[in-house]
Amino acid sequence: MRNVIALVLALATLAITGCGTSEDSSDVNQDRIYTDYEVFYNANEDKTHVIARFRFGNAFGTILELMDSSGAGVTYNGAKLAYSKRWGGHHKEYAGNTVTGGSFVYTDIDGSRYTNTVPDGTSIEFPSGFDTIDKNTAQTFAWVGTFLQPDDQVGIFVGSWAWGDDALFWTDADGAIDIVFGVNQMRNLALGTAEVFMDRWNAVDVTKGTSAGGRIRYKYRATNVVVTVIDSSIP
Repeated sequence: MRNVIALVLALATLAITGCGTSEDSSDVNQDRIYTDYEVFYNANEDKTHVIARFRFGNAFGTILELMDSSGAGVTYNGAKLAYSKRWGGHHKEYAGNTVTGGSFVYTDIDGSRYTNTVPDGTSIEFPSGFDTIDKNTAQTFAWVGTFLQPDDQVGIFVGSWAWGDDALFWTDADGAIDIVFGVNQMRNLALGTAEVFMDRWNAVDVTKGTSAGGRIRYKYRATNVVVTVIDSSIP
């Protein structure tokens, strides 16, 4: 279950939309606030997004906002993170891939402070010449980058503009340098062009947190590629 949750959370920024309403964190039991911290470099825009998300109870609980008036707040390397509805949490962006290895400091309304340092992250890229996916044949995809270390994961999403015509691949195998695209996973892919996203992230449990726990990660998104999806079984 943890791996499924991690995959959902880590790939959630494939499409960023408004996350609806939030609640004031002062309205809930402070020891039941789940924390999710992320430093996310997106090579498509050459920006790093620093995000601190707070939810009540667990990773899928009610979204919480830290209000200045209540004394709650969160910083990254000393810089305050303002709440963003778009990101569903407290957010700040930076130019380039320049803010790795920093620390989040979260202060709740009772004055309790929790400091957590982001794990080291690693880049990943698509190989040159990757321009076709045959949905009728399993294929091994080898990324450009180092093999996976403990707590490393890679997720690849292939999609078009049609709802449901997509595929998701994922591995967290220590030492892995590639991933297999299986025919069952590719069954729903539509023929024609599709955009491919690839993320690599290192995620661990927070070392300082409430009884609800939390996660902290560094994520790197490679520059997206556009491929042609074919079916070699069709004459």
